[in-house]
Amino acid sequence: MKKLFLPALLIFPLFGQAQPGTGSFSFQYDQTPAVTVNNRVLPNAWAGGLNSSQFQTMKLNDDAADDLVVFDRTSNKVNTFLWQNGAWQYAPEYELRFPAINNWMVLADYDGDGRKDLFAHGLVVYRNTRGSEGQLVWQKVVDPLLHVGLSSSLPQYLYVANSDIPAIVDYDGDGDLDILAFDVSGDGVVYYQNMSREKGSGGAPAPPGLDYKRSGQCWGGFSKQECNDFQFGITCDAPNGRVGSPNARVQHSGNTLTVLDTDGDGMNDILFGFVSCANIARLRSVGPNNASATYVSADTAFPARNPINFNSFPATFYEDVDGDGIKDLLASPNMSANDVTRVDFRNSNWFYKNTGTTARPNFQYVNASFLQADMLDLGEYAAPALSDLDGDGDADLLVGYGGVLGDGADYRGSIWHFENTGTTTAPAFRLVTTDYLNLAKTLSLTNLIPAFTDVNADGSPDLVVTGTAGTTPQIRVLLNGAAKGAVVKYDLSTARILPLPDRFGPGDKPVFVDVDRDGKPDLLIGKVIGSIEYYRNVGTATSPAYQLQNQSFGGIAANENTQRQSPSIAVADFNADGRAELFTATANGQLKLYRMPDAPDGPLTLIDSLPALGLAGGGLVAVAADLTGDNLPDLLLGTGSGGLRYLRNTSPKAIVTAVAELAAAWAYPNPTTGLVTVVAPFAGRVEVFSVTGRAMVPDRAAAMGVETLLDLSALPGGVYLVRLTANNGVVKTRKVVVWR
Repeated sequence: MKKLFLPALLIFPLFGQAQPGTGSFSFQYDQTPAVTVNNRVLPNAWAGGLNSSQFQTMKLNDDAADDLVVFDRTSNKVNTFLWQNGAWQYAPEYELRFPAINNWMVLADYDGDGRKDLFAHGLVVYRNTRGSEGQLVWQKVVDPLLHVGLSSSLPQYLYVANSDIPAIVDYDGDGDLDILAFDVSGDGVVYYQNMSREKGSGGAPAPPGLDYKRSGQCWGGFSKQECNDFQFGITCDAPNGRVGSPNARVQHSGNTLTVLDTDGDGMNDILFGFVSCANIARLRSVGPNNASATYVSADTAFPARNPINFNSFPATFYEDVDGDGIKDLLASPNMSANDVTRVDFRNSNWFYKNTGTTARPNFQYVNASFLQADMLDLGEYAAPALSDLDGDGDADLLVGYGGVLGDGADYRGSIWHFENTGTTTAPAFRLVTTDYLNLAKTLSLTNLIPAFTDVNADGSPDLVVTGTAGTTPQIRVLLNGAAKGAVVKYDLSTARILPLPDRFGPGDKPVFVDVDRDGKPDLLIGKVIGSIEYYRNVGTATSPAYQLQNQSFGGIAANENTQRQSPSIAVADFNADGRAELFTATANGQLKLYRMPDAPDGPLTLIDSLPALGLAGGGLVAVAADLTGDNLPDLLLGTGSGGLRYLRNTSPKAIVTAVAELAAAWAYPNPTTGLVTVVAPFAGRVEVFSVTGRAMVPDRAAAMGVETLLDLSALPGGVYLVRLTANNGVVKTRKVVVWR
């Protein structure tokens, strides 16, 4: 037996009886719309946010300055920034040139050609080459990297735990890159000496390469047990070469290493982070800088002034990020997810300026939001929604987010409100509040996703908020107490929690759209398992009821390889051909554009996987709206890293003739330059809306079989919806193209 749930939701249909069209689709990342926060225009507003950052410098373009590559472990995404006019400028066009990477990456020049190469998780090595036009090209040269062990001359896999970040530096100063990584127990560091230079002849060293040999046991004379529990003076007295300790055991791994001389004595010290520690420990070396190095002490608060302190697992990076030629210190969590929900991902990039020299550093704390302060970064799991909230005719912006620690030390989310201070063709956003309707103060919800729809069929946008209370998802509806076109009025105290489908769970993403084209909004749910479920609205226009029809709408079934987890859905006519497309953005960053089926039980036809956009981020939430007045809906993507990406729609417009529809037309001519005649097949009321659901012409009565004239001459050119509603609730919708 099919079950019903009655959330009483209604939105405007997104497509009607227009003929199908073809055409190509294209989107591009756009940084143009200004975003103002606290009276400051954010330089990189649409960069998408950062959580667990790994900072590296290299040359991306052909100027003299080093640029910045930031790998975010939570999204497995590379973010690229150019150093321009003394500041970092987000440059996503370079990201597509990087290979797919998981967990960690290190940029270092292994072959001595002056270009930094790429070492990645799994010990895959890519050589930095240049294409025929000088563009960056990565050539895979080793997969995986091997070494010669202690007991055999046969090559062995060079072990680095998935959770770790190794140090890949010229430790012994001979001109090639050595590797320091924790052993399988997670207690001791292994020194893999690069033997490339030693293999020269005639007294001349050989060119640097990737020839590694493990150098001894118990390197450095120390071991790590628990958090900040170091043992020094360790010797390898056990027969099997391990530390002779009765308590020796295999532990959970999770270690980060950074090698630098912290005190100017010429010896390589180590900055060490551990999975269960909030701090960074400095291990001091008394030398020498080779296989015989000895470490003698640890400082568990580093730097001494304003020490690094995260709630979990910090990592450090030593790079020049302020353009003065001196390496600075950066710290960020080394987490794949905020499992403990105690890390503030709005302020997770700590920057310490080096006021000394690279050889003798002096680290001074500057801020906790390096790069993050220059972009929209709400912490994690940003979710955008667009609607005209102030009645001025352009789309304002709400952005929900996963959560941050509040004053009471509980983790909760809210919604940021941005007013569109631009125009219908050139949007610009200004932050109004970081706690819209006092949601964080009133409710203990996480992972808030706002959306707009017309719940009570009065023509004004109501607010629907999906969130999680503990582990239980909830959907709240806030009715708009204002009339159509007026400043919205939402009252959180009167919000009602709606019943959910039996199969609705945390991470599922609903969207309301008229799938069967009967004029009533149906429900599509992007499931955590990757499928799309279709619930048909079997109620009325003012009292909907939703019944499960298909657990694999369009043929999109559960995906066993997790490539389509939690698809967020946006439905719009992306090329103005009179027919809707369905866009999905998934938890792992996949973007896909489908043709909507002709019938609810038909297949979704894949149009494009948009490979030119690369990896947009992880944990994506999509919303579509025409922000530039060209009648091509643009896309905003909320990311799991807490930010937004703006995809401007650059698709060519389709040519709509509607020849096949003329015989059965009840609204004509189509296209039109201004006047539309409606001959209603039934008595009712006729209205005109934009494709985003905004009322454009006041509704008026329409008698059956009698011509009713609509004047659209004041409207900009584009596609509009003519909606005819019968007195008994039956709805017909027709798209009309206005030419200018």
